[in-house]
Amino acid sequence: MPDVPIRPKDRFLVFGAPLIENAEIEEVVKTLQSGWIGTGPKVARFEEAIREYKGAAHVAAVNSCTAALHLSIWPPASVRATK
Repeated sequence: MPDVPIRPKDRFLVFGAPLIENAEIEEVVKTLQSGWIGTGPKVARFEEAIREYKGAAHVAAVNSCTAALHLSIWPPASVRATK
């Protein structure tokens, strides 16, 4: 099947156009080359920065809204939040 769009490009409704420049591309390449494409040092730094910014006791970076919603209703998380 040829890679032909259903609509011409000028008729697409764009919901968001990310600005991806060389700095972002270089970060992705560095991450891929590091071997840490899941949980790793960059994720830990991100979690720590968010924890400090929000003044939170705990932060967990997740890969989707579904995962975040799951954590929000997980009983141990609820128990910790009430202490």
